[in-house]
Amino acid sequence: MPLVSAEQLTDFSSRLYRATGAPPDIADYVAETLVRANLTGHDSHGVLRHEAYLRQVKGGVIQPAMRPRIKHRHGAIAVIDCRWGYGQIGARYGMAQLRGLAREHGVAAVALANCNHVGRLGEYAAWLADEALVGLVMVGCPGTQVAPWGGREPATGTNPMAWGVPTGRGPMVLDYATSIVAAGKMHVYSDRGEPIPEGWVLDSEGQPTRDPDKLFEGGMLLPFGSYKGYGLNLMMALIPVLLAGTLPSGAKGAEAHVNPTLMLALSIEHFGELEDFMALADELRENAHRIRPAEGQALVLLPGEPEERVTRQRQREGIPLPQRTWEILQGLADEWGVESLVVDR
Repeated sequence: MPLVSAEQLTDFSSRLYRATGAPPDIADYVAETLVRANLTGHDSHGVLRHEAYLRQVKGGVIQPAMRPRIKHRHGAIAVIDCRWGYGQIGARYGMAQLRGLAREHGVAAVALANCNHVGRLGEYAAWLADEALVGLVMVGCPGTQVAPWGGREPATGTNPMAWGVPTGRGPMVLDYATSIVAAGKMHVYSDRGEPIPEGWVLDSEGQPTRDPDKLFEGGMLLPFGSYKGYGLNLMMALIPVLLAGTLPSGAKGAEAHVNPTLMLALSIEHFGELEDFMALADELRENAHRIRPAEGQALVLLPGEPEERVTRQRQREGIPLPQRTWEILQGLADEWGVESLVVDR
């Protein structure tokens, strides 16, 4: 399995996106966000996405040079028209608007309309936490890949959400799909040639399977947490979608690729002292670390801490790319006339 440094992978990715017609600042930012997902260990939202993004560019779904603009604003609420550019660019613009509105009003909400895939939500939640805000990001994903609790036909998308909370030791980030696992994980397992754990996927006949490719052959993911996860999944299928003025997945006329996103922020300083808030958050962290760990575990971790550990390791050792992913990246380099990625480790 090739190991590639984050710097190499970012440079290659940026050159790839510039080849699509994206201006340098757009290409650089999209590349950086995807590689940061790899650094945290979320390979399902990393450079594995290049193939799908570039296919969408060729299909006219992604407009590489398009920049977002404010569609309308009312008080502490704004709706952003992302104009079908790269979703990460719309999300970055939306976060900047959200930060200003939250600092002005104490609480704010921004919806992203006409938005493509925005990448890993935890990155945006962490950014808001770094700005001394409590952040919540929700996406109503396109397509129907998740079965409802008690059903065996796909009905909704994976519909993720992420929270970001500032602490004295950096953001505490909770980021997960409301399906039992992100759909992109199936690509990761498939590229590695490994079976998936039991209880993740049903095949097209509604039968349990450990073959990751069955998801893309009419299969479906299960919701996490039985009926509770299904309830959250359903809320994510409605709230960000409808507030962005989009049709829900599965509805007649719904776009097959749209990723309506809702970002919320609370300014802690409008509620009380930021230092007190972060001190209490740090105390919660320390209390968790003092808890006796379960058998086989070294330490009770808080949300975001596993990603911190993986990031340090991958910064030191490089980002592992499955052979299939490596071959796809080299093929994209040839297709788009970009110098191939070279491994130096």
